[in-house]
Amino acid sequence: MIRRLSAFLVPTLSGAEITPEEREILRDFGLRHLIFFSRHFEEAEAICTLREELGRLGLGPPKGFFMVDQEGGRVQRIGPPLLPDYPAPYELARKGPEEVSRISQEIARGLKALGLNVNLAPVVDLAGEEAPDWLRERTFGEDPERVGELAEVFIREHLKAGVLPCAKHFPGLGGVFPDPHRELPQKESPSEAELRVFKRATEAGVPLVMTTHLVVEAWDPRPVTFSERALRILREDLGFGGLVLTDDLAMGALSAWELAERLLEALLSGHDLWLIAVEVREIIEPLEALSREVEASRVLRERLVVLEGRQKSFLKTFSSFEASL
Repeated sequence: MIRRLSAFLVPTLSGAEITPEEREILRDFGLRHLIFFSRHFEEAEAICTLREELGRLGLGPPKGFFMVDQEGGRVQRIGPPLLPDYPAPYELARKGPEEVSRISQEIARGLKALGLNVNLAPVVDLAGEEAPDWLRERTFGEDPERVGELAEVFIREHLKAGVLPCAKHFPGLGGVFPDPHRELPQKESPSEAELRVFKRATEAGVPLVMTTHLVVEAWDPRPVTFSERALRILREDLGFGGLVLTDDLAMGALSAWELAERLLEALLSGHDLWLIAVEVREIIEPLEALSREVEASRVLRERLVVLEGRQKSFLKTFSSFEASL
């Protein structure tokens, strides 16, 4: 059961080299996906060696995902000398679609060359000058038509390069001031404009959507991260047919829940991938606890089968997509 559940986890590594303990866990647990941070990209030779060793352990393409946040501006995990410093999306938006296309293409090609197949971008939240610093410069602005247009360009260029983009943070953090990295924000309801941007991203073919740690009072008293209704709106009302991943389950917004509870709620809500940016050794206990819960519950086992089918279908499609490039 633990190996089945591991197919949905996206943890990280302690550094640019795999420790013996990490190697044993990766092998025994059957993990497939990882998220990478700045500490993993100190030099090109090291990341190539790391990627090759991870591939031998069965992680990453073509059966899994190597993810990174490379938005530009304040959130870009890879910088010089491996990749240039890219402008923030808020700044880039002022220069128009052609410049967004050029930079998006550069980012995607750079990630592809490093063996990464998922960029956790673009941010499609709506944010103007009054928005908090932690959000504003990561967005394309507050005009939904403009944000939708530029997000579509970003998505298209990544797909052309063979890198999967991810629209975030559903259903939109516009009008929210508390930072989910630290506390759990609330809003009455997302605006029609916010949902329209995600709809446009869906129509542009975005394969991944990330939800956010936000209580939408009109939908559910629980965070969207744990809300089956929120995912139903995304899939049924907005027509999204790809994979839905959580934002980092280790964030402060979810501190009221134990890690094992967060994983359980992510499974129950129907999230396809559970991003948890802790080192792999820290997932052992929560994963074992979740395994016991699933083995004891027919409902959870049925949910798991649904997720397995969706991921298998997605990976088959993605493999065909990569082969066509």
